[in-house]
Amino acid sequence: MASLYLTPKVWRQIEQAVRKNPYLETGGVLMGYPISEDREEWLVTYASGPGPKAIHQPHSIMFDDQHLRNLVRKQRRRRPWQYIGDWHSHTVRRLSPSKEDRRTIWEKASQSVYMSTSPFMLIVGLNKRNQLQGRAYSLGDTLSEVKDLRVIDRQFLQQRLEKSP
Repeated sequence: MASLYLTPKVWRQIEQAVRKNPYLETGGVLMGYPISEDREEWLVTYASGPGPKAIHQPHSIMFDDQHLRNLVRKQRRRRPWQYIGDWHSHTVRRLSPSKEDRRTIWEKASQSVYMSTSPFMLIVGLNKRNQLQGRAYSLGDTLSEVKDLRVIDRQFLQQRLEKSP
């Protein structure tokens, strides 16, 4: 069962993007690296925006795909990060993937620039108390919910890395 951890900086960036206009969907790519040898635990160290030509609508977001492909290539050259998946917001409280969300993650998994055989999809939104919440899904043979999604601090990460062989 996969785990997805986010740095506090990544969570703040996502929250700022969502709060900029909570009535329109937004999103971007997630980049980072595995923190376990079996590649079941991943740390998100970078979350992008959707790109300058993205189309934001109340119930969908169309990413600026060319911009994001170039961004992923550029980030890979500069840091030891890899594409982990995408994140996007929902303007409704239901944080389950739509048919379009499912189609998108399957398409991206097969694109060579992203090179991820099991990408994540993070869906975020504001709850009744106006707090950001999220649910993550991992694509393997099927799309399944990630049970361990959390924002971690350096202490947790250091302890986790010390346990790795």
